[in-house]
Amino acid sequence: MPEYLNRVYEKLKQRFQGSLVRVETVREIEPNAKEYLNKLAKAGLIERVKWGWYWVPDKVKDVWDFLENDGNFKVVSSQTAASFWNYDFVHRDICMLKVKDRSYGEALEAFAKHKGWNVQVEYIKEPSDVGYVKVGKLLVEDVESTIIECLQNWAFADGFAALYSNREKIKLKKLSEQSYWIRISGTNVRVKQALEYGCYRANELAEEDLFPVKKTRLNDEFVRREIDETIQKVVELG
Repeated sequence: MPEYLNRVYEKLKQRFQGSLVRVETVREIEPNAKEYLNKLAKAGLIERVKWGWYWVPDKVKDVWDFLENDGNFKVVSSQTAASFWNYDFVHRDICMLKVKDRSYGEALEAFAKHKGWNVQVEYIKEPSDVGYVKVGKLLVEDVESTIIECLQNWAFADGFAALYSNREKIKLKKLSEQSYWIRISGTNVRVKQALEYGCYRANELAEEDLFPVKKTRLNDEFVRREIDETIQKVVELG
């Protein structure tokens, strides 16, 4: 292989090994990025993911290994984030992520599909649109945002298990305020109502004051029944 391609490849490994990288980003360090990346891909040293995007290979065991080393902005979210907070109470093979860059999101989904990973991407306007914390090398949606999002999307087991597992550090009053105007998808039930009802039922089943709530009613029979079944499992297994 020509020396100039070796030089470019070494630059890529130093800065982007393990990451998806766009042609425009590489052009900042190498004016002939498009031509050179194409030649490196044909030589089998890097992988073309989709138009304008490449992967600079590194050893990866699974999707989590890749996500930890990929340098692009993404936040583990929803039910996948809940698995961090509830100790994998409900195991799910899907990996749900929030990203800002649509082009990166499309490249990420294409790359994951090629690898056989089940990745689902949701887009946000700005990183500040989602609350997140750093867990190891990953950015993960914070526990409060995760609980609200899970309840909103009917993932009651994920959300209430995360709440139960972190009950000693979560401020329920603040969580209730954050969820006041958010409704469970397809219903008129506010997440706040579902949250407080679930806490009340947990107190009843555990026969102790796990959460600082009063007796709470929930008029929607279907939602109430779903939460009752969920809380029973969470308290029994928690």
